[in-house]
Amino acid sequence: MIKTSKKTLTPDIEEIIAGGRAEIEKGKKVGRPKNRVNKKQCLFYLPENIIQAINDNCRGNKSFFAEEVFRYYFDAHK
Repeated sequence: MIKTSKKTLTPDIEEIIAGGRAEIEKGKKVGRPKNRVNKKQCLFYLPENIIQAINDNCRGNKSFFAEEVFRYYFDAHK
C-alpha cells in the first residue's frame, strides 16, 4: 500500500490579508542605549555682557555651554 499525503487547499489572498495584523510592531532600537534626560524649555533674559561672554566662550552649542555653567555654579553654591 502506498501512502499519499492529503492535499490541502491553499487559502486565497483575501483570507491571508484578513488574517494579518494591522499594527506594526516596534522592534529594539539599533545602536547604543542613550540616557534620556527630561528637559523643559525656559526662556529668560540675560544682560548683554553675559550673552557676549557665552558667545565668546562656547564651543558651538550655546545651550550646552550654558547648562554646564549653571550646573557648575549651582553645585558650588548648593
